[in-house]
Amino acid sequence: MNLASALVGISIAGVAAPHIATMSLQPMIAQKTAANFSVAESAAVVFAAKYEGGEEEPKSTDNCSATDLTNRSWEVTCVEGEGRFKTEVTRAFRLLPTPMGGYTNPTRAFAFETPPAFSHNQCLPGDEWGVIWYNDHLRAGHTDACIPQPAFSRQAYLDSDPGDWLFDLSNFGFGSHPDF
Repeated sequence: MNLASALVGISIAGVAAPHIATMSLQPMIAQKTAANFSVAESAAVVFAAKYEGGEEEPKSTDNCSATDLTNRSWEVTCVEGEGRFKTEVTRAFRLLPTPMGGYTNPTRAFAFETPPAFSHNQCLPGDEWGVIWYNDHLRAGHTDACIPQPAFSRQAYLDSDPGDWLFDLSNFGFGSHPDF
C-alpha cells in the first residue's frame, strides 16, 4: 500500500510541479515589475516637473518621450525594463500659457454692475474688486460693497487704467479720470 501511495503522490507532484514553480516565481516577477514601475514613475514625475509651467518645449530623453497635445499641453511617457518586465508610465503637464497681451476695454463696457453704495471696507487681495465672493459676504452682514483697489486713494484712482476696471468707478468721488 505504501508503494501505491508513493506512486500516486509522485504522479500528483509531477503534474502539479509546473504550477508550483509558476507560483513560486510570481513574487519575484511582481517585485521586478514594481521596481521598474518605480523607476519609470520617478522619471515621468521629474520630467513633468522640469517643464511644468515653463516656457521651454520638452525634449525627449532615452527613456521618456514627450507628445504635444496642443494648447501648450504635453504628455510624457517613460519606459523602464524589457520584455515581460517592461512598464510604461504616462503623465500630463502644461507649459506656461502664451501671453495674450493686456486686457483693454476701449468701449467701457464693464463686466459687472457698479454697486449702488460702498462701505468702509477695502476689497481683499485675491478679490480686489469684491466680485468673486467678498461683496456677497458683506451683503450677508447687511454691509455695502467693498472699495476696490483703484479707489483706495486719489493717487491709486489716477494711476489705474479704466480699461482694466471691472465696473465703472468714474463717479466714485475723485473727479473724472484723465483716461476715461
